[in-house]
Amino acid sequence: MRIALVNSDRLLCDGLSRILRGDPSFQVSVCGDQAARDTGFDVCLLDARTGSVRAAEPNRGDRPYLIVVNAPDGDEWAVDALGRGVRGVLSRDSSAEDLLKAIHVVHDGGIWARRRWLDACVHRAVASRQRIAIKPAPRLDERLSNREREVFRHAATGAGNKELATLLCISEATVKAHLTRIFQKLGVNGRAELAAAYHGLRPVPTLPVVRRSA
Repeated sequence: MRIALVNSDRLLCDGLSRILRGDPSFQVSVCGDQAARDTGFDVCLLDARTGSVRAAEPNRGDRPYLIVVNAPDGDEWAVDALGRGVRGVLSRDSSAEDLLKAIHVVHDGGIWARRRWLDACVHRAVASRQRIAIKPAPRLDERLSNREREVFRHAATGAGNKELATLLCISEATVKAHLTRIFQKLGVNGRAELAAAYHGLRPVPTLPVVRRSA
């Protein structure tokens, strides 16, 4: 697993490197933010004190997955970071064990964050969608194939990409392809909105019906 440390604080990078070297599956490099995104890393560790977090954009599974360390204690900050596409948030009091676990969870397609932050993300997504008048939508299952329904159900209840691949006996690349189609068909951005849609907390817009001309 290739991990990028994005930070100008050499002392912090040295400390993180010592922790990460405890896992032989990690290949750790210190680099700039743009290099981390362009050089094929799997996971990128960002210091919350840099501007990189504000520049993060929501993604639908593209690597490198972003994990923030040294995050402030405020809930609003963490919820905003998750909304921007950050996949893991580690506060200043997190342990070395928390860091290692977070990297593995995020690498497998999951999210590492406190439960109240995830709940707040869901409620924020619901509130933003409810500001728009949306017609009643058909059942979600009607938009998905049988396999997509299985992926949707497991992903919405917290399973990461690796776990989904094992459960359904398919490759992680196939899982990602299914998730991309599910996001498109349901009109959702990311797993928080996916979970909200699954649990009925987020109205799903009715998609236009394309009719052939006579």
